[in-house]
Amino acid sequence: MLEFFYIGLQTTVMWVNLLAIALGVVIGLIFGAIPGLSGVTAVGLLVPFTYGMSPVTGLLLMIGVYCAATYGGSISAILFNMPGDVMAAATVIDGYPMTLKGEAQRALAMAIFASFVGGIIGTVILSLVAPQFVKVALTFGSPEYFALAMLGLAIVGSIGAKSQVKALLGVTFGLWLSTIGLDPVSGISRFTLGNAMLQAGIGFIPAIIGFFAFSEIFARLYDKHINKDFDPKVIKDARILNFPPRRDITENAGTILRSSLLGNFVGILPGAGATIAAFLGYGMAARFSKRRQDFGTGIVEGIAAPESANNAAVGGAMVPLLTLGIPGSATTAVMLSVMILHGLRPGPLLFQRMPDLTYSVFVGMFLANVVMLVFGMFFVRFLIRLLLVRFEVLSLFIFVFCVFGAFSIYNRFVDVWVMFACGILGFFAKKFDFSIAAIILGLVLGSIAENGFVNGISVTRGDFGAFFIRPITLIILVFSVLFLITPFLLDFIRCRKEIAARKVAV
Repeated sequence: MLEFFYIGLQTTVMWVNLLAIALGVVIGLIFGAIPGLSGVTAVGLLVPFTYGMSPVTGLLLMIGVYCAATYGGSISAILFNMPGDVMAAATVIDGYPMTLKGEAQRALAMAIFASFVGGIIGTVILSLVAPQFVKVALTFGSPEYFALAMLGLAIVGSIGAKSQVKALLGVTFGLWLSTIGLDPVSGISRFTLGNAMLQAGIGFIPAIIGFFAFSEIFARLYDKHINKDFDPKVIKDARILNFPPRRDITENAGTILRSSLLGNFVGILPGAGATIAAFLGYGMAARFSKRRQDFGTGIVEGIAAPESANNAAVGGAMVPLLTLGIPGSATTAVMLSVMILHGLRPGPLLFQRMPDLTYSVFVGMFLANVVMLVFGMFFVRFLIRLLLVRFEVLSLFIFVFCVFGAFSIYNRFVDVWVMFACGILGFFAKKFDFSIAAIILGLVLGSIAENGFVNGISVTRGDFGAFFIRPITLIILVFSVLFLITPFLLDFIRCRKEIAARKVAV
Protein backbone atom coordinates (compact mmCIF):
# COMPACT_ATOMS: atom_id res chain seq x y z
CA MET A 1 0.00 0.00 0.00
CA LEU A 2 2.93 2.35 0.71
CA GLU A 3 3.97 2.20 -2.92
CA PHE A 4 0.52 3.49 -3.92
CA PHE A 5 0.87 6.38 -1.47
CA TYR A 6 4.24 7.18 -3.06
CA ILE A 7 2.60 7.17 -6.50
CA GLY A 8 -0.18 9.40 -5.17
CA LEU A 9 2.39 11.76 -3.64
CA GLN A 10 4.31 11.99 -6.91
CA THR A 11 1.13 12.81 -8.79
CA THR A 12 -0.15 15.33 -6.26
CA VAL A 13 3.05 17.39 -5.99
CA MET A 14 3.04 18.17 -9.70
CA TRP A 15 2.84 21.96 -9.97
CA VAL A 16 -0.48 21.95 -11.77
CA ASN A 17 -2.06 19.81 -9.06
CA LEU A 18 -0.60 21.90 -6.24
CA LEU A 19 -1.96 25.00 -7.99
CA ALA A 20 -5.39 23.34 -8.25
CA ILE A 21 -5.39 22.59 -4.51
CA ALA A 22 -4.34 26.15 -3.59
CA LEU A 23 -6.90 27.66 -5.98
CA GLY A 24 -9.58 25.35 -4.62
CA VAL A 25 -8.79 26.38 -1.03
CA VAL A 26 -9.02 30.09 -1.91
CA ILE A 27 -12.33 29.61 -3.72
CA GLY A 28 -13.64 27.44 -0.90
CA LEU A 29 -12.73 30.02 1.74
CA ILE A 30 -14.45 32.79 -0.22
CA PHE A 31 -17.63 30.82 -0.95
CA GLY A 32 -17.68 29.38 2.55
CA ALA A 33 -17.22 32.74 4.29
CA ILE A 34 -19.90 34.66 2.38
CA PRO A 35 -23.36 33.67 3.67
CA GLY A 36 -25.34 31.95 0.99
CA LEU A 37 -22.40 31.08 -1.24
CA SER A 38 -21.79 27.62 0.18
CA GLY A 39 -19.12 25.10 -0.76
CA VAL A 40 -21.56 23.01 -2.78
CA THR A 41 -22.39 26.12 -4.83
CA ALA A 42 -18.70 26.57 -5.57
CA VAL A 43 -18.10 22.98 -6.67
CA GLY A 44 -21.30 23.10 -8.75
CA LEU A 45 -20.09 26.20 -10.61
CA LEU A 46 -16.61 24.72 -11.10
CA VAL A 47 -17.76 21.45 -12.66
CA PRO A 48 -17.73 22.75 -16.28
CA PHE A 49 -14.20 24.13 -15.83
CA THR A 50 -12.88 20.71 -14.77
CA TYR A 51 -13.79 19.35 -18.20
CA GLY A 52 -10.55 20.74 -19.60
CA MET A 53 -8.46 19.32 -16.75
CA SER A 54 -7.16 15.84 -16.06
CA PRO A 55 -9.40 13.81 -13.70
CA VAL A 56 -6.80 14.08 -10.90
CA THR A 57 -6.47 17.86 -11.23
CA GLY A 58 -10.23 18.36 -11.37
CA LEU A 59 -10.79 16.23 -8.26
CA LEU A 60 -8.02 17.97 -6.33
CA LEU A 61 -9.57 21.35 -7.18
CA MET A 62 -12.89 20.09 -5.79
CA ILE A 63 -11.23 18.69 -2.68
CA GLY A 64 -9.56 22.03 -1.96
CA VAL A 65 -12.94 23.75 -2.21
CA TYR A 66 -14.68 21.12 -0.06
CA CYS A 67 -12.15 21.24 2.79
CA ALA A 68 -11.83 25.03 2.87
CA ALA A 69 -15.54 25.83 2.53
CA THR A 70 -16.32 23.60 5.50
CA TYR A 71 -14.08 25.81 7.64
CA GLY A 72 -14.90 29.10 5.88
CA GLY A 73 -18.50 29.06 7.05
CA SER A 74 -17.35 29.55 10.62
CA ILE A 75 -15.85 33.00 9.94
CA SER A 76 -19.10 34.86 9.35
CA ALA A 77 -20.81 32.60 11.90
CA ILE A 78 -18.44 33.80 14.62
CA LEU A 79 -18.21 37.46 13.59
CA PHE A 80 -21.75 38.22 12.44
CA ASN A 81 -24.04 35.46 13.75
CA MET A 82 -24.58 34.40 10.11
CA PRO A 83 -23.06 31.03 9.13
CA GLY A 84 -21.49 31.24 5.70
CA ASP A 85 -22.50 27.63 5.15
CA VAL A 86 -25.12 25.52 6.86
CA MET A 87 -22.28 23.24 8.03
CA ALA A 88 -21.22 26.05 10.41
CA ALA A 89 -24.68 26.54 11.90
CA ALA A 90 -23.66 24.86 15.17
CA THR A 91 -20.63 27.15 15.45
CA VAL A 92 -22.91 30.18 15.78
CA ILE A 93 -24.20 29.00 19.18
CA ASP A 94 -20.96 29.84 21.00
CA GLY A 95 -19.06 31.70 18.30
CA TYR A 96 -21.13 34.87 18.16
CA PRO A 97 -21.44 35.18 21.98
CA MET A 98 -17.63 35.11 22.08
CA THR A 99 -17.56 38.01 19.60
CA LEU A 100 -19.98 39.95 21.80
CA LYS A 101 -17.60 39.34 24.74
CA GLY A 102 -14.66 40.71 22.74
CA GLU A 103 -13.10 37.26 22.09
CA ALA A 104 -13.69 37.03 18.34
CA GLN A 105 -9.99 36.52 17.58
CA ARG A 106 -9.77 33.67 20.08
CA ALA A 107 -12.84 32.01 18.53
CA LEU A 108 -11.49 32.41 14.97
CA ALA A 109 -8.16 30.92 16.03
CA MET A 110 -9.79 27.87 17.59
CA ALA A 111 -12.05 27.45 14.54
CA ILE A 112 -9.12 27.16 12.11
CA PHE A 113 -7.09 24.95 14.46
CA ALA A 114 -9.99 22.56 15.20
CA SER A 115 -10.91 22.46 11.49
CA PHE A 116 -7.32 21.57 10.58
CA VAL A 117 -7.03 18.80 13.19
CA GLY A 118 -10.47 17.42 12.29
CA GLY A 119 -9.61 17.46 8.59
CA ILE A 120 -6.29 15.67 9.16
CA ILE A 121 -7.89 12.99 11.39
CA GLY A 122 -10.61 12.49 8.79
CA THR A 123 -8.00 12.13 6.05
CA VAL A 124 -5.94 9.60 8.05
CA ILE A 125 -9.02 7.48 8.75
CA LEU A 126 -10.05 7.73 5.09
CA SER A 127 -6.59 6.54 4.00
CA LEU A 128 -6.71 3.57 6.39
CA VAL A 129 -10.36 2.57 6.05
CA ALA A 130 -11.04 3.01 2.35
CA PRO A 131 -8.49 0.43 1.04
CA GLN A 132 -9.76 -2.13 3.56
CA PHE A 133 -13.40 -1.32 2.81
CA VAL A 134 -12.75 -1.92 -0.87
CA LYS A 135 -12.10 -5.61 -0.12
CA VAL A 136 -15.64 -5.87 1.28
CA ALA A 137 -17.11 -3.73 -1.50
CA LEU A 138 -15.74 -6.13 -4.12
CA THR A 139 -18.26 -8.73 -2.89
CA PHE A 140 -21.17 -6.31 -3.40
CA GLY A 141 -23.64 -7.00 -6.17
CA SER A 142 -26.60 -5.04 -7.53
CA PRO A 143 -28.87 -5.89 -4.55
CA GLU A 144 -26.29 -4.45 -2.12
CA TYR A 145 -25.99 -1.24 -4.15
CA PHE A 146 -29.78 -0.95 -4.20
CA ALA A 147 -29.85 -1.41 -0.42
CA LEU A 148 -27.10 1.19 0.10
CA ALA A 149 -28.99 3.71 -2.03
CA MET A 150 -32.12 3.05 0.03
CA LEU A 151 -30.08 3.55 3.24
CA GLY A 152 -28.85 6.92 1.97
CA LEU A 153 -32.39 7.98 1.05
CA ALA A 154 -33.71 6.84 4.44
CA ILE A 155 -31.03 8.80 6.32
CA VAL A 156 -31.62 11.94 4.26
CA GLY A 157 -35.36 11.55 4.66
CA SER A 158 -35.17 11.09 8.42
CA ILE A 159 -32.61 13.68 9.57
CA GLY A 160 -32.00 15.96 6.62
CA ALA A 161 -34.29 18.87 7.41
CA LYS A 162 -36.23 20.73 10.09
CA SER A 163 -39.32 18.69 9.24
CA GLN A 164 -39.08 14.99 8.48
CA VAL A 165 -42.21 15.15 6.33
CA LYS A 166 -40.66 17.91 4.20
CA ALA A 167 -37.40 15.96 4.00
CA LEU A 168 -39.27 12.90 2.75
CA LEU A 169 -41.17 15.04 0.24
CA GLY A 170 -37.83 16.46 -0.95
CA VAL A 171 -36.38 12.96 -1.39
CA THR A 172 -39.52 11.85 -3.24
CA PHE A 173 -39.32 14.86 -5.55
CA GLY A 174 -35.65 14.11 -6.26
CA LEU A 175 -36.52 10.49 -7.02
CA TRP A 176 -39.20 11.67 -9.43
CA LEU A 177 -36.71 13.93 -11.18
CA SER A 178 -34.38 10.94 -11.61
CA THR A 179 -37.11 9.03 -13.48
CA ILE A 180 -37.52 11.71 -16.19
CA GLY A 181 -36.20 10.43 -19.51
CA LEU A 182 -36.08 7.02 -21.14
CA ASP A 183 -36.79 3.91 -19.08
CA PRO A 184 -33.46 1.99 -18.87
CA VAL A 185 -35.18 -1.34 -19.56
CA SER A 186 -38.15 -0.72 -21.87
CA GLY A 187 -36.92 2.49 -23.51
CA ILE A 188 -40.30 4.15 -22.96
CA SER A 189 -40.28 7.91 -22.37
CA ARG A 190 -41.16 8.93 -18.82
CA PHE A 191 -42.48 12.43 -17.90
CA THR A 192 -40.84 14.07 -20.94
CA LEU A 193 -44.04 15.85 -22.06
CA GLY A 194 -43.18 14.88 -25.62
CA ASN A 195 -39.94 16.91 -25.54
CA ALA A 196 -37.19 14.91 -27.24
CA MET A 197 -34.50 16.97 -25.42
CA LEU A 198 -35.67 15.56 -22.08
CA GLN A 199 -35.32 11.92 -23.18
CA ALA A 200 -31.74 11.95 -21.91
CA GLY A 201 -33.07 12.84 -18.48
CA ILE A 202 -32.50 15.79 -16.18
CA GLY A 203 -28.86 16.81 -16.40
CA PHE A 204 -27.36 16.46 -12.97
CA ILE A 205 -24.95 19.39 -13.30
CA PRO A 206 -27.55 21.96 -14.53
CA ALA A 207 -29.82 20.78 -11.72
CA ILE A 208 -27.04 21.24 -9.16
CA ILE A 209 -26.21 24.73 -10.44
CA GLY A 210 -29.87 25.70 -10.46
CA PHE A 211 -30.80 24.32 -7.05
CA PHE A 212 -27.75 25.63 -5.21
CA ALA A 213 -26.31 28.63 -7.06
CA PHE A 214 -29.14 30.17 -9.10
CA SER A 215 -31.70 29.76 -6.32
CA GLU A 216 -29.32 31.55 -3.96
CA ILE A 217 -29.37 34.62 -6.20
CA PHE A 218 -33.17 34.75 -5.90
CA ALA A 219 -33.09 34.06 -2.17
CA ARG A 220 -30.45 36.65 -1.33
CA LEU A 221 -31.94 39.36 -3.55
CA TYR A 222 -35.33 38.62 -2.02
CA ASP A 223 -33.78 39.20 1.41
CA LYS A 224 -33.89 42.93 2.14
CA HIS A 225 -31.14 42.74 4.77
CA ILE A 226 -28.24 41.79 2.54
CA ASN A 227 -24.92 43.12 3.86
CA LYS A 228 -26.67 45.25 6.51
CA ASP A 229 -25.61 43.04 9.44
CA PHE A 230 -21.89 43.29 8.76
CA ASP A 231 -20.10 45.68 11.11
CA PRO A 232 -17.05 47.24 9.39
CA LYS A 233 -15.43 47.82 12.82
CA VAL A 234 -15.38 44.08 13.54
CA ILE A 235 -13.71 43.46 10.19
CA LYS A 236 -11.17 46.26 10.77
CA ASP A 237 -10.24 44.91 14.23
CA ALA A 238 -9.43 41.39 12.94
CA ARG A 239 -5.74 40.55 13.40
CA ILE A 240 -3.55 39.11 10.65
CA LEU A 241 -2.28 36.06 12.58
CA ASN A 242 -4.74 33.51 13.92
CA PHE A 243 -3.46 30.74 16.17
CA PRO A 244 -4.93 29.65 19.49
CA PRO A 245 -2.95 29.94 22.74
CA ARG A 246 -1.41 26.74 24.10
CA ARG A 247 -3.88 26.66 26.99
CA ASP A 248 -6.88 26.53 24.62
CA ILE A 249 -5.25 23.70 22.67
CA THR A 250 -4.43 21.52 25.69
CA GLU A 251 -7.80 22.10 27.38
CA ASN A 252 -9.76 21.20 24.24
CA ALA A 253 -7.58 18.40 22.84
CA GLY A 254 -9.94 15.68 24.11
CA THR A 255 -13.00 17.44 22.71
CA ILE A 256 -11.38 17.87 19.31
CA LEU A 257 -10.30 14.21 19.16
CA ARG A 258 -13.70 12.86 20.25
CA SER A 259 -15.64 15.15 17.90
CA SER A 260 -13.33 14.31 15.00
CA LEU A 261 -13.90 10.58 15.41
CA LEU A 262 -17.65 11.07 15.77
CA GLY A 263 -17.81 13.43 12.80
CA ASN A 264 -15.84 11.04 10.61
CA PHE A 265 -18.18 8.17 11.45
CA VAL A 266 -21.25 10.30 10.68
CA GLY A 267 -19.68 11.41 7.41
CA ILE A 268 -19.29 7.80 6.29
CA LEU A 269 -23.07 7.27 6.51
CA PRO A 270 -24.54 7.98 3.06
CA GLY A 271 -26.57 11.16 3.15
CA ALA A 272 -25.74 12.28 6.72
CA GLY A 273 -23.10 14.92 5.95
CA ALA A 274 -21.09 17.52 7.86
CA THR A 275 -24.07 19.49 9.22
CA ILE A 276 -25.38 16.53 11.19
CA ALA A 277 -21.82 15.75 12.31
CA ALA A 278 -21.34 19.32 13.61
CA PHE A 279 -24.52 19.29 15.70
CA LEU A 280 -23.80 15.79 17.06
CA GLY A 281 -20.24 16.84 17.92
CA TYR A 282 -21.55 19.95 19.70
CA GLY A 283 -24.19 17.93 21.57
CA MET A 284 -21.69 15.27 22.60
CA ALA A 285 -19.25 17.93 23.85
CA ALA A 286 -21.99 19.63 25.87
CA ARG A 287 -23.00 16.32 27.45
CA PHE A 288 -19.51 15.30 28.57
CA SER A 289 -18.09 18.74 29.38
CA LYS A 290 -17.31 19.89 32.91
CA ARG A 291 -18.72 23.27 31.84
CA ARG A 292 -21.91 22.04 30.28
CA GLN A 293 -23.87 24.90 31.90
CA ASP A 294 -21.70 27.42 30.00
CA PHE A 295 -22.46 26.06 26.52
CA GLY A 296 -24.29 28.68 24.52
CA THR A 297 -22.76 31.57 26.46
CA GLY A 298 -19.57 31.76 24.39
CA ILE A 299 -16.84 29.24 25.28
CA VAL A 300 -13.99 27.91 23.17
CA GLU A 301 -15.12 24.31 23.62
CA GLY A 302 -18.32 25.19 21.77
CA ILE A 303 -16.19 26.17 18.75
CA ALA A 304 -13.76 23.26 18.89
CA ALA A 305 -16.42 20.54 18.88
CA PRO A 306 -18.52 21.43 15.79
CA GLU A 307 -15.58 22.65 13.71
CA SER A 308 -13.51 19.48 14.25
CA ALA A 309 -16.59 17.29 13.66
CA ASN A 310 -17.72 18.87 10.38
CA ASN A 311 -14.21 18.91 8.89
CA ALA A 312 -13.61 15.29 9.91
CA ALA A 313 -16.89 14.42 8.16
CA VAL A 314 -15.33 15.55 4.87
CA GLY A 315 -12.96 12.56 4.94
CA GLY A 316 -15.78 10.28 6.02
CA ALA A 317 -18.01 11.39 3.14
CA MET A 318 -15.27 10.43 0.68
CA VAL A 319 -15.30 6.77 1.86
CA PRO A 320 -18.66 5.72 0.30
CA LEU A 321 -17.95 7.90 -2.76
CA LEU A 322 -14.60 6.32 -3.60
CA THR A 323 -15.29 2.73 -2.51
CA LEU A 324 -18.94 2.34 -3.57
CA GLY A 325 -19.79 5.26 -5.84
CA ILE A 326 -22.42 6.34 -3.29
CA PRO A 327 -22.17 10.06 -2.38
CA GLY A 328 -22.08 10.76 1.35
CA SER A 329 -23.13 14.42 1.01
CA ALA A 330 -24.41 16.97 -1.49
CA THR A 331 -20.85 18.10 -2.24
CA THR A 332 -19.61 14.58 -2.90
CA ALA A 333 -22.66 14.12 -5.12
CA VAL A 334 -21.27 16.92 -7.30
CA MET A 335 -17.82 15.31 -7.18
CA LEU A 336 -19.44 12.10 -8.39
CA SER A 337 -20.65 14.01 -11.44
CA VAL A 338 -17.08 15.23 -12.07
CA MET A 339 -15.82 11.65 -12.06
CA ILE A 340 -18.62 10.52 -14.39
CA LEU A 341 -17.89 13.53 -16.63
CA HIS A 342 -14.34 12.19 -17.06
CA GLY A 343 -15.53 8.67 -17.79
CA LEU A 344 -14.64 7.30 -14.36
CA ARG A 345 -16.84 4.97 -12.34
CA PRO A 346 -16.04 5.24 -8.63
CA GLY A 347 -16.11 1.96 -6.77
CA PRO A 348 -13.80 -0.85 -5.71
CA LEU A 349 -12.40 -1.36 -9.20
CA LEU A 350 -11.23 2.26 -9.28
CA PHE A 351 -8.65 1.39 -6.59
CA GLN A 352 -7.29 -1.43 -8.74
CA ARG A 353 -7.32 0.32 -12.10
CA MET A 354 -6.36 3.88 -11.10
CA PRO A 355 -4.42 3.81 -7.80
CA ASP A 356 -2.66 7.04 -8.78
CA LEU A 357 -6.01 8.85 -8.75
CA THR A 358 -7.41 7.36 -5.55
CA TYR A 359 -4.22 7.78 -3.55
CA SER A 360 -3.77 11.29 -4.96
CA VAL A 361 -7.11 12.09 -3.35
CA PHE A 362 -5.74 10.95 0.04
CA VAL A 363 -2.55 12.99 -0.30
CA GLY A 364 -4.47 15.93 -1.80
CA MET A 365 -6.83 16.09 1.17
CA PHE A 366 -3.87 16.20 3.54
CA LEU A 367 -2.24 19.04 1.58
CA ALA A 368 -5.55 20.90 1.25
CA ASN A 369 -5.91 20.96 5.03
CA VAL A 370 -2.35 22.25 5.42
CA VAL A 371 -2.94 25.02 2.85
CA MET A 372 -6.26 25.82 4.54
CA LEU A 373 -4.46 26.19 7.91
CA VAL A 374 -1.88 28.57 6.44
CA PHE A 375 -4.46 30.71 4.62
CA GLY A 376 -6.78 30.68 7.64
CA MET A 377 -3.98 31.79 9.96
CA PHE A 378 -2.56 34.60 7.86
CA PHE A 379 -5.22 35.81 5.43
CA VAL A 380 -8.51 35.72 7.32
CA ARG A 381 -8.39 39.53 7.74
CA PHE A 382 -8.30 40.00 3.98
CA LEU A 383 -10.88 37.30 3.44
CA ILE A 384 -13.55 38.82 5.63
CA ARG A 385 -13.19 42.16 3.85
CA LEU A 386 -15.00 40.45 0.95
CA LEU A 387 -18.08 40.48 3.15
CA LEU A 388 -18.33 44.22 2.50
CA VAL A 389 -18.82 43.65 -1.25
CA ARG A 390 -22.47 44.08 -2.13
CA PHE A 391 -24.19 40.83 -2.98
CA GLU A 392 -25.91 42.52 -5.92
CA VAL A 393 -22.44 42.79 -7.51
CA LEU A 394 -21.49 39.21 -6.69
CA SER A 395 -24.82 37.96 -8.00
CA LEU A 396 -24.03 39.28 -11.50
CA PHE A 397 -20.87 37.17 -11.65
CA ILE A 398 -22.69 34.14 -10.23
CA PHE A 399 -25.46 34.55 -12.81
CA VAL A 400 -22.96 34.54 -15.68
CA PHE A 401 -21.20 31.47 -14.25
CA CYS A 402 -24.54 29.69 -13.82
CA VAL A 403 -25.61 30.19 -17.45
CA PHE A 404 -22.14 29.44 -18.81
CA GLY A 405 -21.75 26.36 -16.63
CA ALA A 406 -25.13 24.90 -17.53
CA PHE A 407 -24.66 25.45 -21.27
CA SER A 408 -21.02 24.48 -21.63
CA ILE A 409 -21.36 20.82 -20.58
CA TYR A 410 -23.21 19.59 -23.68
CA ASN A 411 -23.81 22.91 -25.54
CA ARG A 412 -27.58 22.47 -25.15
CA PHE A 413 -30.01 25.30 -24.34
CA VAL A 414 -32.32 22.79 -22.68
CA ASP A 415 -29.78 22.51 -19.85
CA VAL A 416 -30.01 26.28 -19.32
CA TRP A 417 -33.79 26.02 -19.04
CA VAL A 418 -33.39 23.09 -16.63
CA MET A 419 -31.05 25.27 -14.58
CA PHE A 420 -33.58 28.14 -14.54
CA ALA A 421 -36.43 25.78 -13.55
CA CYS A 422 -34.38 24.16 -10.79
CA GLY A 423 -33.31 27.61 -9.57
CA ILE A 424 -36.93 28.73 -9.18
CA LEU A 425 -37.86 25.43 -7.50
CA GLY A 426 -34.84 25.77 -5.21
CA PHE A 427 -35.89 29.31 -4.21
CA PHE A 428 -39.33 28.17 -3.13
CA ALA A 429 -37.83 25.08 -1.45
CA LYS A 430 -35.63 27.36 0.70
CA LYS A 431 -38.49 29.74 1.37
CA PHE A 432 -40.68 26.93 2.71
CA ASP A 433 -37.84 25.04 4.51
CA PHE A 434 -37.58 22.04 2.19
CA SER A 435 -34.15 20.42 2.07
CA ILE A 436 -32.40 21.02 -1.24
CA ALA A 437 -29.75 18.47 -0.25
CA ALA A 438 -32.54 15.89 0.06
CA ILE A 439 -33.76 16.71 -3.46
CA ILE A 440 -30.26 16.46 -4.93
CA LEU A 441 -29.41 13.20 -3.17
CA GLY A 442 -32.79 11.83 -4.25
CA LEU A 443 -31.87 12.73 -7.84
CA VAL A 444 -28.44 11.07 -7.58
CA LEU A 445 -29.34 8.03 -5.49
CA GLY A 446 -32.55 7.47 -7.47
CA SER A 447 -30.69 6.34 -10.58
CA ILE A 448 -28.30 4.20 -8.47
CA ALA A 449 -31.23 2.56 -6.68
CA GLU A 450 -33.11 1.98 -9.95
CA ASN A 451 -30.10 0.43 -11.68
CA GLY A 452 -29.35 -1.73 -8.63
CA PHE A 453 -32.96 -2.89 -8.40
CA VAL A 454 -33.34 -3.59 -12.13
CA ASN A 455 -30.00 -5.42 -12.37
CA GLY A 456 -30.72 -7.31 -9.16
CA ILE A 457 -34.08 -8.49 -10.47
CA SER A 458 -32.43 -9.53 -13.71
CA VAL A 459 -29.71 -11.51 -11.91
CA THR A 460 -32.22 -13.27 -9.64
CA ARG A 461 -34.61 -13.85 -12.58
CA GLY A 462 -37.45 -11.90 -11.00
CA ASP A 463 -37.07 -13.29 -7.48
CA PHE A 464 -37.73 -10.36 -5.09
CA GLY A 465 -37.02 -12.63 -2.12
CA ALA A 466 -33.33 -12.75 -3.10
CA PHE A 467 -32.97 -9.20 -1.78
CA PHE A 468 -33.83 -10.46 1.73
CA ILE A 469 -31.71 -13.61 1.91
CA ARG A 470 -28.37 -11.93 1.17
CA PRO A 471 -26.98 -11.07 4.64
CA ILE A 472 -25.42 -7.68 3.80
CA THR A 473 -28.45 -6.57 1.80
CA LEU A 474 -30.83 -7.61 4.56
CA ILE A 475 -28.83 -5.82 7.29
CA ILE A 476 -28.63 -2.61 5.27
CA LEU A 477 -32.38 -2.70 4.49
CA VAL A 478 -33.20 -3.28 8.17
CA PHE A 479 -31.10 -0.25 9.12
CA SER A 480 -32.86 1.75 6.40
CA VAL A 481 -36.26 0.94 7.89
CA LEU A 482 -35.01 1.77 11.39
CA PHE A 483 -33.67 5.14 10.26
CA LEU A 484 -36.98 5.87 8.57
CA ILE A 485 -39.37 4.97 11.39
CA THR A 486 -37.29 5.88 14.46
CA PRO A 487 -38.06 9.65 14.36
CA PHE A 488 -41.78 8.91 14.07
CA LEU A 489 -41.58 6.44 16.98
CA LEU A 490 -39.69 8.96 19.13
CA ASP A 491 -42.27 11.65 18.34
CA PHE A 492 -45.07 9.23 19.20
CA ILE A 493 -43.44 8.31 22.53
CA ARG A 494 -42.81 11.98 23.36
CA CYS A 495 -46.42 12.89 22.62
CA ARG A 496 -47.67 10.03 24.79
CA LYS A 497 -45.47 11.22 27.66
CA GLU A 498 -46.71 14.81 27.28
CA ILE A 499 -50.33 13.66 27.27
CA ALA A 500 -49.70 11.50 30.34
CA ALA A 501 -47.98 14.42 32.10
CA ARG A 502 -50.96 16.72 31.39
CA LYS A 503 -53.38 14.13 32.77
CA VAL A 504 -51.32 13.85 35.97
CA ALA A 505 -51.20 17.64 36.28
CA VAL A 506 -54.99 17.87 35.93
